[in-house]
Amino acid sequence: MRRAVPTGKEISMKRKQTGCPAITLLIKKPEGEISVDIVLALEVRTSWPASTKAGLNITEWLGTKVRQDYRRFEPFYLVAKSAKDEHMIKADTWRLSFSNIEKDILKRHGNKKTCCEKDGQKCCRKICLKLLKHLLEKLKNEHRQKLDKFCSYHVKNIAFHAFSTYPQDDQWKLEDLQTCFDVLIDMFLCHLKDEKLTHFFIPSFNLFCPEFIETRSLRFLSEMITFQKSNKFPIFNH
Repeated sequence: MRRAVPTGKEISMKRKQTGCPAITLLIKKPEGEISVDIVLALEVRTSWPASTKAGLNITEWLGTKVRQDYRRFEPFYLVAKSAKDEHMIKADTWRLSFSNIEKDILKRHGNKKTCCEKDGQKCCRKICLKLLKHLLEKLKNEHRQKLDKFCSYHVKNIAFHAFSTYPQDDQWKLEDLQTCFDVLIDMFLCHLKDEKLTHFFIPSFNLFCPEFIETRSLRFLSEMITFQKSNKFPIFNH
């Protein structure tokens, strides 16, 4: 992978950290230095794994045909990731990734093909997702040590579950942004309380499993989000 990364006067490579599969490029610009992480991914064009059979619940949202087409014609990826146990860091393993499908889902996003097109009805799905990501990011900046296990992928899964639970475009009207954002917030709080967030593509996998995120961290984030909601999200004002 190092041989495939171009380096030169303006681009240098940061030394790989133990346990981190990413290669970090440092790009020098007049306005400052930009850090870019690159992770090796392998494209797999075979049948999707059996663990995904009950996942991708978009039948009522984007339609049965779209779901079938994803599973029949779209590849998935294997992404290098270091597996850890309580004693040592193991060698890099491979994690299933459906980032290509996730990107396409957000591009389609509407129950009707005209959703958010020039002459179509505008929805707030993407805005709600961005707001929730922004909320988590700002909370992490204030409580880095307690919330370091949470990431934007948790937010994306919550949003996908919400979009499939409420599949109609009329349920995500742009003028109902506040109400729709509250829907995502309430779902987030429910997942935190239940200590369970089902992976959107792999239903048997719990993203909030105690093995990955401690109960106290889940409860702390729940308290922080509840406070923000009760006080009309003051964190967005600074």
